[in-house]
Amino acid sequence: MNENEKHLLKIKDEMENVRELYIKGYIEKKIYQKETRTLFEIAVKYGA
Repeated sequence: MNENEKHLLKIKDEMENVRELYIKGYIEKKIYQKETRTLFEIAVKYGA
């Protein structure tokens, strides 16, 4: 596994954590969308 794949797995885990917070009602939809967009933009830098 190369470095990019390691970074992408960490980003995936973080996206799942953010989704869990949204589903359980700890964060609002706008925050969920903003965080997901930010994480996706980071993932693109690693080849997602």
